Amino acid sequence: MDNIKKFGRVVLVGRPNTGKSTLLNALMNQKVAITSPLPQTTRKSSQVVFSDERGTIVFTDTPGVINKVDDLMGKIINNEAPKSVAGKEIIICLVDISRPKSEEENRVIGFVRKSPAKKVLVYNKLDKAQGPKDHLADYRYLEDEFDKVISVSAIKQKNIKGLLNLVFEMLPEMRESKIKEELGPIGDKDRPLMGMGSSEYVAEIIREKTYLFLREEVPYTIKVEVESIKEKKNIIVVTASIYTNADRYKKMIIGSGGKKIREIGFNARKELELMSGKKVYLELDVKINRHWMEGERE
Repeated sequence: MDNIKKFGRVVLVGRPNTGKSTLLNALMNQKVAITSPLPQTTRKSSQVVFSDERGTIVFTDTPGVINKVDDLMGKIINNEAPKSVAGKEIIICLVDISRPKSEEENRVIGFVRKSPAKKVLVYNKLDKAQGPKDHLADYRYLEDEFDKVISVSAIKQKNIKGLLNLVFEMLPEMRESKIKEELGPIGDKDRPLMGMGSSEYVAEIIREKTYLFLREEVPYTIKVEVESIKEKKNIIVVTASIYTNADRYKKMIIGSGGKKIREIGFNARKELELMSGKKVYLELDVKINRHWMEGERE
């Protein structure tokens, strides 16, 4: 029987560090996106599929929009969110009400305003917006431009079900056969929920750990590539390289006596073991490619 279900594509947008990736992890009830306190930890838009008895939602996570960028990587990242809005049924626009409004919000609202999609304004970080850090009043004027408004705490998972219910209410109905057709490979049960291959996801986990253990200027000079993932009996062997664009950054990544690279590798391996349920052997190397950012244009 070809049942009628809810279906649609939903994109999350906002300035850096509004909690988009944390919110997506909360909505999915599992880790599907890397997070860190640094702006633009998310570099590329990525898709995940949520399904329950009501229907299916294809969520797209996007990098935060920065007001002014001078470097090549920043310019590439800044174009991701505006491009990702096209063709979506719903736009979820996050604002961090524990911080004052900035010009970056204006940039986000600018491209959101042009979209014909339904729009949800999400006030995030209720847990932090207390006393002098409560800037909710800065954002109230935006409400008239949105179809729905809701307050949440992504990190504390407060009102996440309420947001999910609201999204399902706003989505159109579709026959299940058509939904399967629309999903294509991303909805294949033999593939991960993420709209990326396992190598790309493993690379993202490693990159997240480099962000946690390196000084602020270093992460923006790196990318991670996974050369191979091999399963041998009860162990998964991963070979990966961290690329950077200067000798001094390579030394920082390795650390004194190899301390930093061991910390990065240990924490990445532990998370991969937790996710896979198997032992993981992770071989990490640090290499220099002075032009890796230019390749990201593709």
